[in-house]
Amino acid sequence: MAQKTSAKEKEREFISECIQLYRDLPALWNVKSKLYHDRDKKSMAYDLLLSKYQEMFPKANKDDLKKKFNALRTNYRKELKKHMDSMKSGASADSIYEPTLWYYSDMNFIHYQEMACDSESSMDITQNSDTQNSVEDDVEQNTVCL
Repeated sequence: MAQKTSAKEKEREFISECIQLYRDLPALWNVKSKLYHDRDKKSMAYDLLLSKYQEMFPKANKDDLKKKFNALRTNYRKELKKHMDSMKSGASADSIYEPTLWYYSDMNFIHYQEMACDSESSMDITQNSDTQNSVEDDVEQNTVCL
């Protein structure tokens, strides 16, 4: 049993190292970066990350790597959504959801990439003055999404 735990810990440590390398390669995750839109740079970044990933998973290919990081990002987004929803619910500080994902803090660098701006349909706004004033108040209170 101790050997299995040790192997699991080694894999977690290795995945954390891969996440750190991924963070250092904005061509793979930062949609606002010019590198993200450059196919050649993105391909080179994937090749670099793949060479690291193959240290533990020698038979892995680029598709395996993309699937792995897509899964990591998806799980991160789920945890982030749970956390943000619990904060919006008006729950007390004691009942705010704390993410349990072991690599959640490692993936925090994509936090602003994953946060969608709240929007409201202009089709729902009526023209009476009370509604107009409340909409203007809401606009003033909203934060700017990056």
